[in-house]
Amino acid sequence: MRATLKDIAEEVGLSVSSVSRVLNNTGRISTEKRKAVMDAAKRLSYTPNVNARELKKQTSSTIGVIIPDVTNTFFVRLLKCIDHRLWEEGYNIIFCDTDESVEREMEYYQLLKEKNVAGIIVSPASRSMIYESETQNINCVFVDNEPYMTEKPYSFVSINNLQASMELTQRVIDAGYRDIIMITGDLDETSSNQRLTGFQNCLRDNHMECSQDKIYFGDCHYKSGFEIVERLIENHNLPECIYAHNNVEAFGAYAALRKHGVRVPEDVGLVCFDGEDPMSPQGLSITGIVQPVEEIAEAAVDMVLNNMKTPGKYSRKLLPYQFLDGQTIRNKNE
Repeated sequence: MRATLKDIAEEVGLSVSSVSRVLNNTGRISTEKRKAVMDAAKRLSYTPNVNARELKKQTSSTIGVIIPDVTNTFFVRLLKCIDHRLWEEGYNIIFCDTDESVEREMEYYQLLKEKNVAGIIVSPASRSMIYESETQNINCVFVDNEPYMTEKPYSFVSINNLQASMELTQRVIDAGYRDIIMITGDLDETSSNQRLTGFQNCLRDNHMECSQDKIYFGDCHYKSGFEIVERLIENHNLPECIYAHNNVEAFGAYAALRKHGVRVPEDVGLVCFDGEDPMSPQGLSITGIVQPVEEIAEAAVDMVLNNMKTPGKYSRKLLPYQFLDGQTIRNKNE
């Protein structure tokens, strides 16, 4: 049974309030009594009840983190960076994986509110109106995807996905590719939507065909990338280059190409976002856009902690990205 302040008080013959002052290092008490309390606490294996303390003080030392896909290494790295920074700041985290489900996201969001967390860092799974229905200020910071709020202000950190997608597509075109298709994610996610728009805008700017048969709808997962490319191969409809909107679908696409003996980049080019991954097949670096994961995590933590100090103060930050010159496209002009 867990030792309480009362157990320590009875052990050393002091009042509960005196024991509390010693353990919380408040008030004045003699060195002798302080030592007796500390010795008794150690002897009884006393650990403080953090939940009760936080309830009494109306504060919390826990931050909730909601991400849509724990199999996506971008989010795994993001979570690790967030956890590391919060640990340094003296905060714990409750981590929730929605598996791209709006229903699960809603349940986790309500759970975190019930647990009275100090703030929530969340990457929304879809066009959820969860946050729009709030009648009070909730300390939420959004990463990667934005909520669909039309009137309420909110804090957000990511990259300029539309601009990055246009730059990536232009680099593919400059390398000599003309027949390019895109495997996109759920268009209810703002990042997927913006990447598709950037792809389409760049094709138009280069007076290239931008028809619907250039777009294949996936679900952000490995399986959809694999199945879409396998169908293209079976239908003898492979393009010159495949643009997968994220690394997970790109790895699925690459696996399908290898299964059927299609060489990358000799036969088909492949690009994506966040294609540099130590867990990728054979250490493959897929050419494309690299998001600054550590900087995104740092900014999100700064925002959620600053919002605690100044409630109602919102900020928006789009961080610079980099281009990875990987192994999966070649210069066809040479």
